[in-house]
Amino acid sequence: MFVRHAAAELLATTSHPAWNRFFTGLTGTESVLVVSAPAGLGRAWFAQSWPGDDDVFTVHVGKEPNFSNPGEPKTASSLAEAFESHISPAPSKYGDHCRAAIILDSPTIDWTALAAYDYCLARVPDLLLTVDEIAALSEGFSTVPLGSGNNHGDRAAPQELHRLTGGWLEPTLLLLREPSALDRAQVSILPFLSHWIDSQHNGWEIAKSAFLDPITTQTLSAFFSEIHGDPPLLEDLVAAGFLVTAEDGTTFMPELIRQALKTLVRQNDPALADDLVAVAIDAVAESSDLISAVQQAVAHRHWRALGTVLIERGLELFTTDARIIRQLLTVMPEKFVDQWLGDFTGAALRLLEGARTDGMSFVLPDGRLEYERDSVASRMLASTTRLYRNPGPQALAFGLIEVGYLRLAGYDEQAAAAARRLLTALHTAESQRRLRPALASVVNLHAGVALEIGGDPVRASSSYYAAFYHVEGTDHAFLLADSTSKLALLTARRGDTHEARTWLTEHEKWVGKVGWGRSMVTRNAQLARVFVGLADLDLAAVDEALSVLPVTPDQNETWQVHTCLLAMRSILAGRPQRALEVTNRMRYQRPHPSNTPLARALFAVTDRAAYITGAPGLTSPELAGTPPPVPELFLLDSYQALLTGDLGRASLLLSRARNGVDGDRWLNFATQLDIIMSDQDNEVMIEHLIDDIDSGHGFAVDLLVLRRHGILSDSHLQRLPEETRVRIAKIPKTHTDERIRPTLTPRETEVLDGLREGLTRRQIAEKQFRSENTVRSQVRSLYQKLDAATLEEALEAARRWGL
Repeated sequence: MFVRHAAAELLATTSHPAWNRFFTGLTGTESVLVVSAPAGLGRAWFAQSWPGDDDVFTVHVGKEPNFSNPGEPKTASSLAEAFESHISPAPSKYGDHCRAAIILDSPTIDWTALAAYDYCLARVPDLLLTVDEIAALSEGFSTVPLGSGNNHGDRAAPQELHRLTGGWLEPTLLLLREPSALDRAQVSILPFLSHWIDSQHNGWEIAKSAFLDPITTQTLSAFFSEIHGDPPLLEDLVAAGFLVTAEDGTTFMPELIRQALKTLVRQNDPALADDLVAVAIDAVAESSDLISAVQQAVAHRHWRALGTVLIERGLELFTTDARIIRQLLTVMPEKFVDQWLGDFTGAALRLLEGARTDGMSFVLPDGRLEYERDSVASRMLASTTRLYRNPGPQALAFGLIEVGYLRLAGYDEQAAAAARRLLTALHTAESQRRLRPALASVVNLHAGVALEIGGDPVRASSSYYAAFYHVEGTDHAFLLADSTSKLALLTARRGDTHEARTWLTEHEKWVGKVGWGRSMVTRNAQLARVFVGLADLDLAAVDEALSVLPVTPDQNETWQVHTCLLAMRSILAGRPQRALEVTNRMRYQRPHPSNTPLARALFAVTDRAAYITGAPGLTSPELAGTPPPVPELFLLDSYQALLTGDLGRASLLLSRARNGVDGDRWLNFATQLDIIMSDQDNEVMIEHLIDDIDSGHGFAVDLLVLRRHGILSDSHLQRLPEETRVRIAKIPKTHTDERIRPTLTPRETEVLDGLREGLTRRQIAEKQFRSENTVRSQVRSLYQKLDAATLEEALEAARRWGL
C-alpha cells in the first residue's frame, strides 16, 4: 500500500477516503476487485480497504511488469496472466473464498478474462476524492487548514484544494501537510501522469487538451482541427481523471493536473508546446469565450496569437467593451502594435481614446483639417485599396478604422465614399469565404452611419437592415439592440412610423441584455420615440421622450436629428419662430457639422415647415442658402405654393415630390395636398386616411392639413378614436401672412360654373331648379370666400386659385 505522503499508521488503520462511496454500490458477493487507475491515487490502499474476514490478495497488471511500487509484489503482464498465475486456482492458504484485487495500469480491460468471475470495477473517478472526502481527510492532519482565516467558511479549504488537485490523493496529502508546497505537489504527480498518458490509446492528445481553457466539445473540436490528432471526448478526459466533476455538476481540469500535463508536453516537444498555446487561444476565441482567450494570450505574452484574435474577432470585442482593446494595446509591446496595425496605428489609437464608461464619445469635428493634406488618410486609402483586392477580416477591420477616422476628422463626404468601398469589399469577402455574422453586422452598421450622415439614406437603410439580419437569431445583444435602434430612427425619420414602432418593440427585447454601451445603443431609439409622438400629435409622449435626452443637443452623432426634433416640437406648440432659433443657433455654434448633407437636409425641412406655419422674417425660396435637393422639400414647397394660390407650381412640385419621397407620413401628406387641390369628390381618399388611423397604421398627423383647411366634417372626426380627436383639437392653429386656398361647397361650385357661362342669377336658379333667393345667398358666400366685390374680381380669383 505504497502512498508517499501518508503515514503507515494512517494506511493501516483507516480505509481509503473514497472507499465508502464506492462500497455502497457493491452487492457483497464479489470475489474480484479490478482497479483501473494510475499510481498517485492510492490504488493499493483502495484495494486493501475492501472489508472482510480474509486478506485481499493483490496483483499489479501492467505492460512493464517491473513497474510496481513497494507493497505491490505480485505482478503480471496481462489480466489473463494474473488469473492464471496468481488467482486461479487460488493459493491454498487463502481457502476457497479467496478475494483478489487486480490493479491495472491501463484503462483497457480484457473482458473475456473476467467473464468467469463475480467482479466489481473501480475506475479513476471512483478513487478521486470529493470535497467532503478531502474535508474528512484533513481532520487527521495537525496543520492549519488551507483556507484558515478567510471568509469562505469551514468548507473553503477543501473546496480550494479540490479545485487545485482534483482529488488526486498524493498531491492532496502533500498540500494538507504543507499548504505552500505547490511546486513539490506538481512534481510529485509527474511520474504518475506520464505513465498514465502512455497507457491511453490517445493519451498525448488528451494531454495536449491541457492547453485549452475552457475545455468543451466545441473548443476541443476547434483546437484539434488545427493540430495533428483527433479530439478526445470529454468522457475520455473524465475517465482519465484529467477532468473532474465539481459539486455543481460541471467539469473542470484541476490546476495542478493542467500544469503537469503542459510540462510533460513541453518536455517532449518544446516547439509544439509554443504552437499549442497559440492554437488554444484561437480555438477558445473561435468557439467559446473571446475575453478568456484574450486574457490567456496576454498572460502568455503570446502577442502574435493575440494579434490574430484581434484581427478575427476584435470588432466583437469592441462591441463587448471597447476599453478592453484600448487596455490590450497599452500592454502589448509598441513594436508589435506598429507591426500589426501599420499605417492604421495612429487612427486606431485615436478612435479607441473615445471609449468611455458606457460607450464611445467624441467631440464633433470643427473642420480645421483638410483631407487633401492629411497624410494619415492618404496612407490608409492606399492600404485599403490594396487590401480590398482580396478582402478578408483584416481588410474589413482596417476599412472600419479608415471610415471611423474620416468621420472623426470631419471628412464626411470622403467617409461616405470609404463606406461604399468597404461595403463592396464586404460583399466580395462574403462571396469568397464564410465571415462571422458579428463582423458583417458591425461593418454594415458603421458604414451605414457614414452613409446616412454623408447624404446617402438609401444605402444607409440597406446597411442597417443587413446589419440586423446578419445577427438575427443570435445572442449578440449589443448588435441587435444597436441595429434595431438605428432602424427605428431611420424608419421614423423617413415617415414609416408604424414600422418604427415595430423596430422599437424589437429593440426592447435586447437592450436590457446590453452591458457596456447601453446608453449609446439606446439614443437612436429614444429619438425615434419622439418622431412617433410627433406623428401621433401626442405632445405628452414627445415631452416624455425628450426628457430622457439632454436639454440641448450634445456631441452625439445624432445631434442634428435631436435639433430637428426640438424645432418640430416648437412648431407643434405654435412657436415656429422658436423652431428657427433652434436650428440657427446650431448653425452658428457648429458650422462645420451643420454643413453635412444630413444636417443640411434636416434643417432645411425644419425651416421650411416653420416658415409655412407662420415664422416671420423669412422669404420662402431662400431658406439659409441654397436648399439641398430633398424630396420632402418639394412637398413643403408645393404646400407653400398652394397657400399662395400658385396651383400650377403646387401641382408641378407635388408631382416631382411623389417621384422621390418615401415613407407613409410624407405620402399621406401628399395625399392631403391632392385632396385640397382637387375639385373632384375626394370622399374615398379621406375615408382611406381615416381607416388607416382607425386600424393603427395611420397617425393623427395624416389629417392635420385637411383639418386646417376645413375639409374634415364632423362626421369624419366622429369616426376617429376619441384620443386622436382630442389631440388634433389641441394643436394650435397656425398663422400665415398668405391666404389659404378657399374650399367651395358643391353648390357654390355650380354657381361659379353658371357665372362663368355668363348666366344671371335668375337663369342659374332656373337651370339648377333652385329659388333665386337661394342662388343669391350662394353668390354672396362665393364672393366672400374669394374676397371679391364684383363679378370680374370673383372670376379672376377663381382662375387664380384654380377653382
